[in-house]
Amino acid sequence: MTRYGLISDVHGNYKALEAFLKYIEEYPVDGIICLGDYVTDSPYPEKTMSLLYDMREEYPCYMLRGNREDYLLNNRDNNLGWKPSSANGALYYTLKHMTKKDLDFFANLPTEKELRTVGLPSLYICHGTPGDVRGNMQEDRKLRERILADMPFPYLLGGHSHCQEIVVRDSGTYINPGSLGLAIDGVGRKAQFAVLTGREGTDNKAGSWEVQFLSIEYDVEGFLKDFQASGIDEIGMTLNKAVKKSLVTGVNYFLRCILAMQAEAEKVGAGSVAELPEEAWKVLEERFEL
Repeated sequence: MTRYGLISDVHGNYKALEAFLKYIEEYPVDGIICLGDYVTDSPYPEKTMSLLYDMREEYPCYMLRGNREDYLLNNRDNNLGWKPSSANGALYYTLKHMTKKDLDFFANLPTEKELRTVGLPSLYICHGTPGDVRGNMQEDRKLRERILADMPFPYLLGGHSHCQEIVVRDSGTYINPGSLGLAIDGVGRKAQFAVLTGREGTDNKAGSWEVQFLSIEYDVEGFLKDFQASGIDEIGMTLNKAVKKSLVTGVNYFLRCILAMQAEAEKVGAGSVAELPEEAWKVLEERFEL
């Protein structure tokens, strides 16, 4: 029997990562599968990086990079002009807290891969969907049906949507562990992940993977205090407020804000949400009661 911890979308929530690591100390696993989006949007990303490095020393880890890592890598020298602002201030804050070691570490991670375990069906792991690190099966229903109809291996593991999910089709089984750091569950204040248990087959029956979805408590109040203490609130502004409301409600106010401002940018003819004035973001704060 083989047990893997399965995590995705930490988003810099080191308190949630600490809770996960404490859990697997009590309920040991043979390795950890990590589907990306380790940092951004949260205070003290260096604490998350330290935990990740320690985790790799302690356990066999199978790690991918997500779209948030790609954002940082594509702007290592801040050529995109991130700055304290509602549009990209939290990204700017994270970039300033990344070391060369951190960014090189991300650069060396694959975006997807096949994971083979002796005696068990292959696992194909990605952040969003195969071929698209930002593929979101919750938001794009056509993409969802295409992926589910033609999964590349018996088991496909993906994250990005922040929603726990298992879908069993003739083409294979899709498993999403949800988000460790920013769970979208309509409840809030929990860290989500999954544990995969592989059971080897016999001569007459193929092996299989069983999934256990978990949602555990962590120090949410301590983490929320870090937003002010770290200075990220002053740099990330409106989107920081959206992250904090998402943490305590389990509703994706972060995505709601992004979509609303993309619509506003299109309405006024702005090239991107970064071109919108802070006054427009303030209107959004009132709209979503941030």
